[in-house]
Amino acid sequence: MNTFMTKTLVIASHPNYQHSLSQRFFAESAKIPGVTLHFLDQLDQFILADELALLADCDRLILQFPLYWYSVPAKMKAWIDTIWTEAKPLLTGKEIGFAISTGVAAKEFQLGGNEQISFNEILRPQLRMAQKYHMTALPLIVLDQFMYKTETQKRRFVVDYQQLLTMPYPFSFDQKQQWFADRLHSLIEVKPQLAPLLTQLEENRELIQDLDEALDSLEESL
Repeated sequence: MNTFMTKTLVIASHPNYQHSLSQRFFAESAKIPGVTLHFLDQLDQFILADELALLADCDRLILQFPLYWYSVPAKMKAWIDTIWTEAKPLLTGKEIGFAISTGVAAKEFQLGGNEQISFNEILRPQLRMAQKYHMTALPLIVLDQFMYKTETQKRRFVVDYQQLLTMPYPFSFDQKQQWFADRLHSLIEVKPQLAPLLTQLEENRELIQDLDEALDSLEESL
């Protein structure tokens, strides 16, 4: 069972993908139903019709890349220059997100940080492009200092990224619960031992709904 039907296209670029653990981790995390991965660096040239067909078939576009001299890699910049203008009728009104990796701690990209620039400032050209096409910008996801991540942090990142790729926007607590329920439903087919966890999740959802209704009733009586 899957209540989320978002069709997501991930446009990925890295000048040395095979030697990038962070980008390979990104790509592996994105290999789920409803998501199409498109690696630009595997192409010698862009065939306009093929690129436009991919964009026409998606609801959500994610640009996945390493922060490369405070910008996108050259191959992604070339793709934007070649495709973006022709893609306007196909992209207008759709959703766009950015998944970036960096060897610098994310906390340094803020006021008072060592980088002296924010991610929003770095992505300003791409955000302006999206605004011109009336696209909805999704929350940014950053994979920073991958080599220093614990296994727990890596697993948490996979969940966060897969939710960005598949959940309806705006993201809500209830949608996240439903996302986990859908994942458990699909996993139970091969791992029946997870059934009690799904039961507990659904019981917790019912309890939260009851509490919400009780709070609403209390507010109405005040």
